[in-house]
Amino acid sequence: VAAGDPAPRTENLLPGDPDAPVKAVDSRAEDDGTVPDPELHEVTVSDAVATGKPTLVVVSTPVFCVSRFCGPITDSIQTLVPDYEGRANFVHIEVWRDFEGTTLNRGAAEWIYPDEDAEPFEPWVFLVDGGGTVLQRWDNVANLDDVESALEAATA
Repeated sequence: VAAGDPAPRTENLLPGDPDAPVKAVDSRAEDDGTVPDPELHEVTVSDAVATGKPTLVVVSTPVFCVSRFCGPITDSIQTLVPDYEGRANFVHIEVWRDFEGTTLNRGAAEWIYPDEDAEPFEPWVFLVDGGGTVLQRWDNVANLDDVESALEAATA
């Protein structure tokens, strides 16, 4: 997915989803179903876009990340939530449904897996406008200041 593309209307997994184990929602989740950043796991991308508000989507696997940027990027995006409450949506999509079985989450694949022959890369951060178009995409070295500047412009 690139800037200018329509955002996939992903039905990403949420805590309590009977269709998946909690680790498929967030690789950092506890066995009791608790996720570390509940604000990033309250709404699907599809429902977020339907609100007409900008949405930040972070696609990452904090525990299994090869680049070691997934956890810090996810945590950084979460720090923006309080300042944009009511003005923007925030969604984390876990990359792996089953890391050991190398099964991607369908929702993550919609964003970062272009075809069967490609390797998925992560983390990615996407800013989607209120109309559902991707405004910006950042790779694993997303600068929080850049992300926040773009988010501020999108919510103005």
